[in-house]
Amino acid sequence: MKRKNVFSILGAAIILSAVSFSCTNNDTTDGTATASMDTTAVTNPDIAPMPKDTMINTTATINNKAGIANPAKKGMKGKVSVVENVATNAGGKMEADKSGIYSNVEIIPSFPGGYKGLQKYFDDNIEYPAEATNEGVEGTVNLTFVVDENGKLTSLKTTGEKIGYGLEEEALRIVNKMPVWNPGKLKGKNVKTSFTLPVTFQLY
Repeated sequence: MKRKNVFSILGAAIILSAVSFSCTNNDTTDGTATASMDTTAVTNPDIAPMPKDTMINTTATINNKAGIANPAKKGMKGKVSVVENVATNAGGKMEADKSGIYSNVEIIPSFPGGYKGLQKYFDDNIEYPAEATNEGVEGTVNLTFVVDENGKLTSLKTTGEKIGYGLEEEALRIVNKMPVWNPGKLKGKNVKTSFTLPVTFQLY
């Protein structure tokens, strides 16, 4: 009788140990143990566990609007200025890449009328995004593109951290409407040239 009681007690202890272990540990392939119980549900059953993709969606929203709102500038008028820039790799070797594009040339591409003509083009055509003015957002959008042998702009895109609030879209819209440029030249010949154009949105 005593032996049966001992086995019963040992059996119960083993079962309880197994249940306890399965509730607190979950062996992973790297040998570490991770908690498998939902502590949120235990401490407060009225709160549903957060979906796994919630954090990803939140991060994406933040990344889409990296610009910092300035309450002091909300509702102000907007203007845009451009920086007279040079070929992407000024001072480097004048050699084409695999696509036949040069990052450094003897005569860099230019907008008709030069820098002044380029600034006037932006002054006449820019529409500061309403979402940005409403939130007081400013920033510089860096555009890169290729000016081909005929002065046509291709491969237009933005680089760097996204500001959001419609600034990138407006900068791309304006450049997409541009007339042909004066192409870059190397040894008297028109060549495809990469170009970077910073476009700065300001409120005043």
